[in-house]
Amino acid sequence: MSEQNKQVPRLRFPGFTDAWVKHMVKDIFTVTRGNVLATTKTTSIPTDKSIFPVYSSQTKNDGLMGYYDKFLFQNAITWTTDGANAGTVKYRRGKFYSTNVNGVLLGDFANKATAEILNRIAYKFVSKVGNPKLMNNVMAEIEIFLPNFEEQQRISNLLDKLDNLITVNEHKLLTG
Repeated sequence: MSEQNKQVPRLRFPGFTDAWVKHMVKDIFTVTRGNVLATTKTTSIPTDKSIFPVYSSQTKNDGLMGYYDKFLFQNAITWTTDGANAGTVKYRRGKFYSTNVNGVLLGDFANKATAEILNRIAYKFVSKVGNPKLMNNVMAEIEIFLPNFEEQQRISNLLDKLDNLITVNEHKLLTG
């Protein structure tokens, strides 16, 4: 592989020395999108029947629109395709439903680290003519540098711990 297809970050976990390798999104993921779902068919909290989170293009409440009795995807990356938040990328752990204004990336590279790497650059590919958009065909052509799978997992675990710490501290601030 040529040197232009490799990258080595300055800050690493101990023991990791391999260069990060450039991948095109379409080469490591199936690129798809969610389905239309009326808000009236969802519940605001999980119920015995509606247990699967529904994610939409909104960024409030981490994109959670409600809960539904069916799921479409499991352990995947989503991004907002249309509107003010176009290009916002998130990793979705577990089974979930995604609305049609989200793109979805399916594959073995779907994890928190990859989602955050994509989130740092996806905004650059948003078309700002009229309503902002980042459509599937454009996402598919984005190139990202990724570490080996073990390092991806280490980064994902660190990001999860940081997110949990932030959530705990936000809760403390809100509850006094």
